[in-house]
Amino acid sequence: MIKVAMIGAGSVVFSRNLTGDILSYPEFRNATFAYMDIDRDRLEVGAALCRKVASTLGASPKIQATLDRRQALKGADFVINMVQIGGFDSTLVDFEIPRKYGLNFTIADTTGPGGLFRALRTYPMLKGLCADMMDVCPRAVLLNYSNPMSMNMQTVSRTSDIRGVGLCHSVQGTFHQLMRYLGERPEDVAFVCAGINHMAFYLKLEKAGVDLYPRLFEAMNNPTVYNSNKVRFELMKRLGYFVTESSEHNAEYNPWFIPRGQDMITRMNVPIDEYLRRCDGIVEEFEQMKKLARNDQPMEFHRSHEYGSLIIHSMVTGTPRVVYGNMPNRGAISNLPPDAIAEVPTLVDRAGCQFTTVGPLPPQLVGYIQPHITQHELFIRAAMEGRRDYVYQAAMFDPLTSATLSLDQIVQMCDELIAAHGFERDGGVLPPLDARRTLVPTSGKQFGKVDRKDLRRSWDEAQRRIVADYVKECHVIGPWPSPEAGKVSLDLATPVEADFARRRDGSVDLKAAYEVDGRVLRWKKARVSHRGYFDFASLLGKVEWAVGYAYFQIESPSARDTMIRLGSDDGIRIWVNGKLVHDHEVGRGYTPDCESVRVRLKKGVNRFLVKLDNYKSGWGFGICVPARP
Repeated sequence: MIKVAMIGAGSVVFSRNLTGDILSYPEFRNATFAYMDIDRDRLEVGAALCRKVASTLGASPKIQATLDRRQALKGADFVINMVQIGGFDSTLVDFEIPRKYGLNFTIADTTGPGGLFRALRTYPMLKGLCADMMDVCPRAVLLNYSNPMSMNMQTVSRTSDIRGVGLCHSVQGTFHQLMRYLGERPEDVAFVCAGINHMAFYLKLEKAGVDLYPRLFEAMNNPTVYNSNKVRFELMKRLGYFVTESSEHNAEYNPWFIPRGQDMITRMNVPIDEYLRRCDGIVEEFEQMKKLARNDQPMEFHRSHEYGSLIIHSMVTGTPRVVYGNMPNRGAISNLPPDAIAEVPTLVDRAGCQFTTVGPLPPQLVGYIQPHITQHELFIRAAMEGRRDYVYQAAMFDPLTSATLSLDQIVQMCDELIAAHGFERDGGVLPPLDARRTLVPTSGKQFGKVDRKDLRRSWDEAQRRIVADYVKECHVIGPWPSPEAGKVSLDLATPVEADFARRRDGSVDLKAAYEVDGRVLRWKKARVSHRGYFDFASLLGKVEWAVGYAYFQIESPSARDTMIRLGSDDGIRIWVNGKLVHDHEVGRGYTPDCESVRVRLKKGVNRFLVKLDNYKSGWGFGICVPARP
């Protein structure tokens, strides 16, 4: 029976989902799982959740939890890496130091200074992991989920002989999103996608041999569709192809949005600091998972769309499959460098993961991708050769950074980031970057280490200020489950909207009652819980594939335009005084201020109806209607 080692298993939701995916195959019901993390508390919670998943699935795996990486790896057939080095504190450094120079990010985990320094601090761990694998499980296959994917896979491929593949969910996740836009069943549509991680493009999108791109361009003209993915549709409009990773990611991969100023950021719904706010949510999510791990309640489980379990099953059973993996290009895309980490259709069977040949990418897509491949190459040379000048140059070739900062500012910013993170030999996290002197000068400035506790206090206080004026009370009703298993959208019709349409003034009947599946649903008062969040899981129940509503009123002293700020988990639709003002079908976790919408308020009472849908796990929303314009 196989053994799977999960490194970084303190990522408790991810390790739980991957474990459940693997155990859902009858062949692996008695598999061995070795969970490893450096955080004992998180490790214990992760292992407990995985035991509950096994119980739900009726499986009997052997589960080990250890702080010793080599012990976890010993005898493993598959190794899953999900480590993030430095956690939230290091990520906060990656955001706040560039911000001093005028550089802002949304996610900062793929490219640019954020991705670069995340890769640099991951390099020693990942190189060590591969060395340990060569010692104790040399035939094992490494499945890497850690970002920045392309740079981390450079570390794997250039410093070891380990068989490894990088895995992401953006290809399959975005494909399902496109199918919702087109109203098509995923099983009826064929696609080919290629590029690099987070910047791969759907080269073919066909149904029965008919190109669906004309319909996608037509769908883009629907404001509801366009508003749900503004950045990516703008890129498609100009490049001719739709990109895999989200609008918030791609907004920072080019010079066309963030450097153009606040008006562009607002118009394109670019959520600056999105990843930092997600991290706040992850901290709270862990506390919820801790309670779940320690109670007697059974745990529901639904297969994820991650590729990891599919690869393991295909390699063990010989069942052939095509997934999308990240490995050295080696000619799969003929007009990208052979050592670049490409993301293309990948055949999996007993022989392992093998790229299929895509051929050349359209030149405009190469133009979009190439600056990032250059960054990846400079990163791996900086890490392997200990050259600080390659760090500077990697940042220089980032399109967002080069459109925002001067060369001197880039060098100084990198020096400050290096000082803030510190070298591993001195108790920091970075590999040596002064092993080889070059003629490229440093900034000449001396920087001390950052007080991370002070940085965190400042961030926490800023977040408290953001949600201070969020709506505190509302009425809620629901849930209405979807009639289709495993599928829901904001278009699911309910009697709430029928009554709402008949009233014509934007109000709802708070005394109304509706019978749903033998239950009577009524409007009830709700108070915000944390971070400006109305937690529908607590208020309406932990129901997946369902919709629910919230209603509240805001009084305005005058007629005025204002910008409302909001966040939701998952999709959200908003009416103000009976007029639809926002419609975003999206699967995501809650972060405050991840979207903003301009609305017109009238003098006096303004009525807001909010509709949410929920795919999986939690659901809810938060919203701010500023008291002043």
